[in-house]
Order: sequence, then C-alpha cells, then structure tokens
Amino acid sequence: MARGDQPRGALIRIAFRKRDCGPCPLRPQCTTAMIGLRQLTIRPQAKHEALERARLDQATDAWKERYKTRAGVEGTISQAARLGMRRTRYPGLNKTHLHHALAATAINLVRLDAWLTGTPLGTTRSSHFTQLDLQLTA
Repeated sequence: MARGDQPRGALIRIAFRKRDCGPCPLRPQCTTAMIGLRQLTIRPQAKHEALERARLDQATDAWKERYKTRAGVEGTISQAARLGMRRTRYPGLNKTHLHHALAATAINLVRLDAWLTGTPLGTTRSSHFTQLDLQLTA
C-alpha cells in the first residue's frame, strides 16, 4: 500500500482464514500470500473509480504537459536542498524566513548566471543502480 493513500479508515480490509482460502482454485488470482492470514485490501467503490479515472487522465498528453510545471518545481526544491534549505542554523521564525529568502535569491542568481553564460540545464539524476543498468544495455 502506498504511503500517500487515504487514511486507514478509508480502506476496506478483508481477512480470510487459511482453511477457508487454501483449497480455493481462484486463490492465485486473489492473493499472493503463501502463509498466515490471507488478506485483501480494497477501497470503497467511489474512491476506486476516482483513482482509475485519475490514472487514465495521467496517460493523456494534456496531463503530461501540465505535469511539466511540477517537474520544474521539484527541480527547484532539489536545488534549494543542495543550497542548505533543509535545515536552518538559526532559531526563530524570522531568522529562518531570512535564510529561506537568501537561499531563494541565491538560486535565482545561479540560474541567471547559467542563462547568461549559456550553461545547459542539468540532466535528471539517476541512481547508481540505474546507471549500471544503462551501462549494461548500451
């Protein structure tokens, strides 16, 4: 179950005893549990249908175009994290706000410098494992 799912109260959990579920010929289509309690977790019908509509919407070009904005925001957050925005060394809201404002200004200056000097945008980072896979397939 993904962490971002609805609160636990919004899910329906169905548990079966091993003796009820074991001899069923459709069990492989129902659950992958090999031992212990067999369990299904489902959403209420309205939530499931909304999720399916959202997944279909994500496959459209219009949705992908809108999502590009989020990708830009994620890049900005990543850049801010590299400039030390995750933690502030000063106590108090005013000093933290000043730290964030100065870091945002620094990001803008770094981006302005890159634009003026023609420095290309950074590429999307990938994990070491993904890099190994890319090297093997190339």
